[in-house]
Amino acid sequence: MNIKPAQSLPFIEGRGDIFCRGCLGKNLFSALDLGQLPIANELLLTPDTKIDRFPLHLKVCSDCELGQVADVVTPERIFRDYRYLSSISSSFLQHASDYVAQRVQEGIFLPGDWVLEIASNDGYLLKNFLPFGIFAIGVEPAENVAAISRDLGVETISEFFSSHLANKLLANHGYPKLIIANNVMAHVPDLADFMRGLTILCGPNTQISIENPSLANILMGLQFDTIYHEHYSYLSASSVARLGKKYGLTLFKVEQLTIHGGSNRYWLRASNLDRASDPLVEKLVKLEIESGLFDSKAWASLSSKVSKILSDFLQWLRLGERNNSRIYGYGAAAKTSTILNSIDAAPSFVRAIADLSLEKQKRFMPPNGIRIISPQELFLENPTDIIIFPWNIKSEIAAFLRSNLGDQVRLWCVIPEIHQVEEK
Repeated sequence: MNIKPAQSLPFIEGRGDIFCRGCLGKNLFSALDLGQLPIANELLLTPDTKIDRFPLHLKVCSDCELGQVADVVTPERIFRDYRYLSSISSSFLQHASDYVAQRVQEGIFLPGDWVLEIASNDGYLLKNFLPFGIFAIGVEPAENVAAISRDLGVETISEFFSSHLANKLLANHGYPKLIIANNVMAHVPDLADFMRGLTILCGPNTQISIENPSLANILMGLQFDTIYHEHYSYLSASSVARLGKKYGLTLFKVEQLTIHGGSNRYWLRASNLDRASDPLVEKLVKLEIESGLFDSKAWASLSSKVSKILSDFLQWLRLGERNNSRIYGYGAAAKTSTILNSIDAAPSFVRAIADLSLEKQKRFMPPNGIRIISPQELFLENPTDIIIFPWNIKSEIAAFLRSNLGDQVRLWCVIPEIHQVEEK
């Protein structure tokens, strides 16, 4: 909980963290240092498993506006055996279904067109194209997750997306009409090769759709729990526009969404097309700059705010333990790991964390071995208080908990401060 204050750094010390991964510049400043934390989704098979800790330090490039953490953990370690399933959330399923319906209603697809999704997870989105007869390919490196997608009938390639894979896809299928990259661009340590891959597959009629929470969410919304090792980069309209331009792509539209606690949907296309861009793009870029999003002074007070949130939460847990409260958590998400490990929470504070995912149940949160149980087990343990860690879908989770536990249990969220979840 010793959050180091932001400071201006001409370069970053440490492995894989000397250069900006967006522009290769060295003009980065410290935004928030969370110290040494375990890998968020590396859930333990036994409570006493030895764990590794790695530095988790958010920095921002003053030259290209990209937020980033050091690539001290390899993608192979993080993503080859991945425990997150998108289809667990009904909100995400509806979001995906709506997205596909909107694209189909636009009438952009012609016979022979195909769709590519990078980091397609368990097929939660691409399966919606199948009833329309639209050919779709998913790229999902986690074999355990890709297998679920294939069972749904979605052709899925278990590789990391790269320029090499892009060339193979182009040779075999031609240019896709649509490339979808939802919540993946932030997970890529080699952004240059990722962007080259997008450019290779971006034909004259191709549109690229990228969704990610904005860097502004951390500074303005105190969503520091979205910082973890698998999030190598933290995007904004400014940084995506600069990255696109560098690799021959134009950011021509930005949609601001409520999903994931506030996300931007960035639309890119080939830069050599004589087509107008939405004026909102330029306005949003200007707003980001004027709000101080890329100014080290604006980030200077964040560390003290985060320290207070964590200190207050720890005091709340200690008070609950003294009062014999039966405190549990819901959602063994990466957010949960960042919060609990930042205060080194013991199992005596949070007795267990319930999660719908069979991929997570019967495992333990690192490093202190807090149990991960099923919701049914949670209902039998008579909790007095439940912390909803995935605050971005708290309404969905709160309704589910209320329907099974009634009003006798108190529901809480930690972000932006510890507060009780009120019924709507």
